Amino acid sequence: MNSNSSDQLMFRGGIWGQMPEPGDGRGTRGAARIRRLRLLLGLGAIAAVFSTTHAMAADLSACGVVINKAGFYRVTQDLSASSGDCLDVNAAKTVIFLDGHSLTGSGAGVGIKFSARAKNSFLEGANATISGFAIGVQDYASYLRADNFNANSNRTGGVLVSGAEYSNLSNFQASSNGSYGVRFLTGSNNVAESAQASSNGGYGIWLDGASGVRIDNFDTEHNTFAGVYIGCASNGPGTSCADGKHLASSNEIYDGFADGNGPYGIAIDATASANIVTSVEAMNNGTADLLDLNKCGSSSWFGNQFASASPSGCIN
Repeated sequence: MNSNSSDQLMFRGGIWGQMPEPGDGRGTRGAARIRRLRLLLGLGAIAAVFSTTHAMAADLSACGVVINKAGFYRVTQDLSASSGDCLDVNAAKTVIFLDGHSLTGSGAGVGIKFSARAKNSFLEGANATISGFAIGVQDYASYLRADNFNANSNRTGGVLVSGAEYSNLSNFQASSNGSYGVRFLTGSNNVAESAQASSNGGYGIWLDGASGVRIDNFDTEHNTFAGVYIGCASNGPGTSCADGKHLASSNEIYDGFADGNGPYGIAIDATASANIVTSVEAMNNGTADLLDLNKCGSSSWFGNQFASASPSGCIN
C-alpha cells in the first residue's frame, strides 16, 4: 500500500427510514453527519412547501402521474409502470415521499423525473427502491434534495443529473445498473454524499462535463470501467466521446473507496482539468488504482491510499 503513492413523519424505521446497507457489509463513513443532513434537508424542504399558498397533500397509488402543483405527495403502495415514466414532477417546491415502497419499471422510462420546472423540490425515499426503468431518478430541476433511496438494476443508469445546478443527493445506492450508477451530465455545483455505486456496467459515479461537483463519503466497487470517472467517454477513459467533448473541471472527490473495479479505481481523462482527489482508498483495481490521462496537469492528487498509479510521479 502506498500512503504517499404537518404529518408526524414517523413511518418505516424511524423519521426517514433506514440507511441502505452497502453490498460488502463494510458500510459507509460519517453516519452522524448523514443523520444530521437528512433531518435538516427534510424539515427544510417540507417547511418550504407548506409555506406556499398553493401547497396541497395527496396520496400516490399508481404510476403514470404528472405532478403540476406544489405539495406533499406520499406513495401509499408499491408501484409498477407497464411503460414510460412512473412519476413526473413539473412543479417547484414539491415533496415526494416514497415511504419505503418500490417503484418498478418495464425497462423504459424514468422512475421519478424532476423537470426544469421542479426547482427546490425534495425526494425522500425512506429506503425505497427504484428499479427496472431506463433511468431510476432523473434531475433536470436544480436545487433538488434527494435522500435515502436505492436506484438499482435500471437498464441504463441509477441517477442522472442533467444540466442541473446545486442539487444535493445523499445517503443512497445506485448499483447494478446497465451503464452507470450516478451521472452528472454538464451542470455545476452539485453534491453526492454517502453514495454507494457498485457493480454497474460502466462507471460507479461519472462526471461528464460537470464542474464544481463534490463527491464525498462514497463507496464505488466492482464497476466495469472505473469507480469514479471524470471525463466524457462512455466506453472507458481514453476512448472517444460520442456526444462531443464535455469538459469537466474543478470537481472534488474525497473520503471514499474505489476498490476492485476494472480497470481503474479513480480516473481523470485528458480533457478534464483542475480537479482534486484526496483521502481516497483505491486498491485491487485491474490496471491502475488511480489514473490521470492529463498527467495531472492542473489536477491535484494527495493523501490517497493505493498500490498503483499512472503517472506515478504526481499522484500521491
